[in-house]
Amino acid sequence: MLMRLFAPQFLVVWAFLASTVTVHFRGKVRLGFWRQFTDHSTIMAPYNVLMYLFSAVPNRPILQVEMVPELQVFRDNWETIRDEALELFAQGQIKAADKYNDWGFNSFFRTGWKRFYLKWYEEALPSAVANCPKTVALVNSVPTLKGAMFANLPPGGRLVQHRDPFAGSLRYHLGLVIPKTPGECRIFIDGEP
Repeated sequence: MLMRLFAPQFLVVWAFLASTVTVHFRGKVRLGFWRQFTDHSTIMAPYNVLMYLFSAVPNRPILQVEMVPELQVFRDNWETIRDEALELFAQGQIKAADKYNDWGFNSFFRTGWKRFYLKWYEEALPSAVANCPKTVALVNSVPTLKGAMFANLPPGGRLVQHRDPFAGSLRYHLGLVIPKTPGECRIFIDGEP
């Protein structure tokens, strides 16, 4: 019986379970059991654990912006980026998906979140090139940047607690239009505002 538990097919199951437990207990904030069981971070757990093991990025929820100096171009040009985003928003271009075909973000649309893709992996989207050429040029000036979007969370909207599915990328958020009252709108990352 004990030998059967260490058969090759069971080793795959044990590796999957061990990586799922590792992902679940990584950081301070945890998803509930059923939420973790059905979450995409569970499906990606074996890959993500390998990324954690071989990553040069520190295991901290929030990195110092100086660690990624190529992002300075966005902070230096935030007003240009904001102006193009406001124009898109006024045109109704920053919106929820028309259909539930945006698998990675479907649950966010139900809570008010809206978005407009600028670049997704290799190429800038034609709609972005046509509507916000200055921002696209800034995005394209950073060769390591694989995806970019404008996102809008309106008053009363919220994002449900979640984990990013893929440990092979870093997220950078640059607030362009935010509430004036401190603490009125915040992002919590692993329990840290």
